Amino acid sequence: MTQVSRISQLVHILRFDGDLSSQTSFSPDVWGDLAITAIALGLAPLLYVRTASLDLPPAARAKLSVTYSATQKRNHAIARQLGEMLAAMHAAGIETMVLKGGYLAFQLYPDPALRGMSDLDLLFRPAELPAAEMVLQSLGYEGKHKSADEGPGIVKHTSTYKRADPDAVTSTPNPYLSTAGDRHVDPHGSLEESWFGLRVDVTPGIWQRSRPVTLVDQPARAMADEDLLLHLSVHLVYHLLMSKPSLVQLYDIALGSQTLPLNWETLAARARDCQAVPFLYAALHLARTVYGAPVPAGTLAALRASCPSRQAQRIERMGLADVVQQTQRPPLVTIGQRLARGVSDRRETAQWAPSLAGKWAVWRTAIDIGKTDTGKLLGEKLSGGQRFNRRRTGNV
Repeated sequence: MTQVSRISQLVHILRFDGDLSSQTSFSPDVWGDLAITAIALGLAPLLYVRTASLDLPPAARAKLSVTYSATQKRNHAIARQLGEMLAAMHAAGIETMVLKGGYLAFQLYPDPALRGMSDLDLLFRPAELPAAEMVLQSLGYEGKHKSADEGPGIVKHTSTYKRADPDAVTSTPNPYLSTAGDRHVDPHGSLEESWFGLRVDVTPGIWQRSRPVTLVDQPARAMADEDLLLHLSVHLVYHLLMSKPSLVQLYDIALGSQTLPLNWETLAARARDCQAVPFLYAALHLARTVYGAPVPAGTLAALRASCPSRQAQRIERMGLADVVQQTQRPPLVTIGQRLARGVSDRRETAQWAPSLAGKWAVWRTAIDIGKTDTGKLLGEKLSGGQRFNRRRTGNV
């Protein structure tokens, strides 16, 4: 069974319009493969609950049960961590908007254990961001900062905060399997997505339209429903461009389209205002195609009509195989592979740019190679080689 076929079977079980009666004939080996795949992709808790009425082989059921329980325990700890931060921010007079998994797990999902997360993303008003970082430091978090000019040019947050935990178990490369204690915290001053010069900003008006909520027993702000789904949609496409795991994020959008009391016309209008229509169209198209999300056909048709013809056709052809291909790529181990990936990443990214100027902004990032991660690695290798040659010739 190919990787795409196995993942296709998995998401078919999780579809909102799916019928579980056709899944009872799977062999124990198939169920075992599906359980392992679900664990790796962060979908195991959803599969565990979705198949509760089925007579799964004991080994597969045990794998899913253990992962569900681990996510439940981890999210209890995350809730305490998040609550401590929200209480401290409130005491300092700083309003906080919790983004993505930290909000969705406790507000959108019927059970917080269904949505794992690798970090906590917090949005602050730009003027309050320095004060918010001081609050994090007062709670024992240490920050690491990176210039937005470095690497692929991420601008929405340029710092990550982590609290030292001498008793924490070493984390794993897979965020859905990590047993580390505190999640690291990314304080944002905006929601602007940026990747190799391609920029989309859905921040304007986000605070004015937000509403007060109680999250993990603490006061916070929440986006308007349409803003939430638009942000998740733009973020999903950028996740794909970055080759990051995306099937959990796509499920977020599918669940939101079913659960939130959305005004679809307002959602489309906000996407047009932010020049984010192709991103919203792609995310909703994939949510409907992959998970059977109840996205109105009229909304998809209107979004398609607002996209350039070639881009609309390209999005229309996107499906699960494209998501898998983009997010399950092999690791880079040589400079040559990194250079080739840099070209292919920019080629893919440039296709989302709305104009020739936007495409040039993407390709221009390849010119100043010294600011890229690959360029710095290449410089270190060349510098190391020169030092080695000087030693051999006696020139120290």
